Amino acid sequence: MTSRRGTVIEQGASELLQTHGYAVRVIPCGFDKRAPPAHLVASKAGGTRFIRIRKISRLPVSAVTVESRFNRDIVLFRKYLARHPGQAGLSCEIWTYSLTHGFRSFGVSPDAVREIPKFAVSQSPSSDIAGIV
Repeated sequence: MTSRRGTVIEQGASELLQTHGYAVRVIPCGFDKRAPPAHLVASKAGGTRFIRIRKISRLPVSAVTVESRFNRDIVLFRKYLARHPGQAGLSCEIWTYSLTHGFRSFGVSPDAVREIPKFAVSQSPSSDIAGIV
Protein backbone atom coordinates (compact mmCIF):
# COMPACT_ATOMS: atom_id res chain seq x y z
CA MET A 1 0.00 0.00 0.00
CA THR A 2 1.38 3.42 -0.88
CA SER A 3 1.09 6.53 1.20
CA ARG A 4 -1.28 9.17 -0.15
CA ARG A 5 0.58 11.95 1.64
CA GLY A 6 4.00 11.34 0.17
CA THR A 7 5.89 10.85 3.41
CA VAL A 8 9.23 10.57 1.59
CA ILE A 9 8.72 14.03 0.10
CA GLU A 10 7.62 15.37 3.50
CA GLN A 11 10.76 13.91 5.05
CA GLY A 12 12.91 15.62 2.41
CA ALA A 13 11.20 18.97 3.04
CA SER A 14 11.53 18.48 6.79
CA GLU A 15 15.27 17.78 6.49
CA LEU A 16 15.71 20.83 4.26
CA LEU A 17 14.02 23.04 6.84
CA GLN A 18 16.00 21.52 9.71
CA THR A 19 19.30 22.25 7.95
CA HIS A 20 18.24 25.92 7.97
CA GLY A 21 17.58 25.95 11.72
CA TYR A 22 13.83 25.27 11.85
CA ALA A 23 12.13 22.98 14.33
CA VAL A 24 9.70 20.94 12.23
CA ARG A 25 6.50 19.10 13.18
CA VAL A 26 4.71 16.75 10.80
CA ILE A 27 0.95 17.22 11.10
CA PRO A 28 -1.15 14.03 10.85
CA CYS A 29 -4.17 13.89 8.52
CA GLY A 30 -7.31 15.37 10.04
CA PHE A 31 -5.41 16.64 13.08
CA ASP A 32 -7.41 19.83 13.68
CA LYS A 33 -10.10 21.07 11.33
CA ARG A 34 -9.60 24.68 12.51
CA ALA A 35 -5.89 24.63 11.68
CA PRO A 36 -4.53 25.53 8.24
CA PRO A 37 -4.17 22.67 5.72
CA ALA A 38 -0.49 22.15 6.50
CA HIS A 39 1.58 19.00 6.27
CA LEU A 40 4.50 20.62 8.11
CA VAL A 41 4.83 23.36 10.71
CA ALA A 42 8.31 24.88 10.81
CA SER A 43 9.22 27.21 13.68
CA LYS A 44 12.17 29.48 14.21
CA ALA A 45 12.75 32.59 16.31
CA GLY A 46 11.59 34.76 13.37
CA GLY A 47 8.22 33.09 12.92
CA THR A 48 6.18 30.06 11.97
CA ARG A 49 5.68 28.54 8.53
CA PHE A 50 2.63 26.42 7.70
CA ILE A 51 3.58 24.34 4.67
CA ARG A 52 1.35 22.29 2.38
CA ILE A 53 3.25 20.01 -0.02
CA ARG A 54 1.82 19.09 -3.41
CA LYS A 55 3.33 16.71 -5.96
CA ILE A 56 3.43 17.93 -9.55
CA SER A 57 4.45 15.66 -12.40
CA ARG A 58 4.13 18.07 -15.30
CA LEU A 59 5.76 21.29 -16.45
CA PRO A 60 7.18 23.93 -14.11
CA VAL A 61 4.59 25.62 -11.92
CA SER A 62 3.81 29.33 -11.71
CA ALA A 63 1.79 31.30 -9.15
CA VAL A 64 -1.17 31.32 -11.56
CA THR A 65 -1.04 27.54 -11.86
CA VAL A 66 -0.88 27.14 -8.08
CA GLU A 67 -3.93 29.41 -7.67
CA SER A 68 -5.97 27.41 -10.16
CA ARG A 69 -4.90 23.87 -9.17
CA PHE A 70 -4.79 24.27 -5.39
CA ASN A 71 -7.61 26.72 -4.85
CA ARG A 72 -9.10 24.82 -1.90
CA ASP A 73 -5.82 24.91 0.03
CA ILE A 74 -5.45 28.63 -0.72
CA VAL A 75 -8.99 29.36 0.51
CA LEU A 76 -8.31 27.48 3.77
CA PHE A 77 -4.99 29.29 4.27
CA ARG A 78 -6.68 32.65 3.68
CA LYS A 79 -9.42 31.83 6.19
CA TYR A 80 -6.74 31.01 8.74
CA LEU A 81 -4.89 34.25 8.00
CA ALA A 82 -8.14 36.21 8.36
CA ARG A 83 -8.71 34.68 11.82
CA HIS A 84 -5.14 35.59 12.89
CA PRO A 85 -4.57 39.05 11.35
CA GLY A 86 -2.02 40.43 13.80
CA GLN A 87 0.18 37.40 14.27
CA ALA A 88 3.73 38.48 13.38
CA GLY A 89 5.97 36.07 11.50
CA LEU A 90 3.14 33.84 10.29
CA SER A 91 3.69 32.38 6.83
CA CYS A 92 1.36 30.08 4.87
CA GLU A 93 3.01 28.33 1.95
CA ILE A 94 2.36 25.77 -0.74
CA TRP A 95 5.42 23.84 -1.81
CA THR A 96 5.31 21.93 -5.08
CA TYR A 97 7.60 19.03 -5.78
CA SER A 98 8.50 17.31 -9.03
CA LEU A 99 11.34 14.97 -9.93
CA THR A 100 12.53 17.31 -12.67
CA HIS A 101 12.26 20.64 -10.82
CA GLY A 102 12.53 19.70 -7.12
CA PHE A 103 10.83 21.94 -4.56
CA ARG A 104 9.33 25.31 -5.44
CA SER A 105 7.58 27.37 -2.81
CA PHE A 106 4.71 29.83 -3.04
CA GLY A 107 3.59 32.16 -0.28
CA VAL A 108 -0.13 32.64 0.28
CA SER A 109 -1.24 36.08 1.46
CA PRO A 110 -4.78 37.44 1.85
CA ASP A 111 -4.64 39.02 -1.59
CA ALA A 112 -2.16 37.06 -3.72
CA VAL A 113 -0.02 33.99 -4.26
CA ARG A 114 3.64 34.71 -4.98
CA GLU A 115 6.60 32.49 -5.69
CA ILE A 116 9.22 32.61 -2.96
CA PRO A 117 12.68 32.95 -4.48
CA LYS A 118 15.16 30.19 -3.71
CA PHE A 119 17.83 32.60 -2.54
CA ALA A 120 16.79 35.79 -0.82
CA VAL A 121 18.94 38.82 -1.65
CA SER A 122 18.16 41.02 1.37
CA GLN A 123 18.12 40.04 5.02
CA SER A 124 14.69 41.41 5.89
CA PRO A 125 12.53 39.31 8.26
CA SER A 126 10.35 38.11 5.38
CA SER A 127 13.35 37.00 3.34
CA ASP A 128 14.73 35.13 6.34
CA ILE A 129 11.48 33.18 6.57
CA ALA A 130 11.43 32.54 2.83
CA GLY A 131 13.95 31.52 0.28
CA ILE A 132 15.47 28.30 1.54
CA VAL A 133 13.99 25.95 -0.98
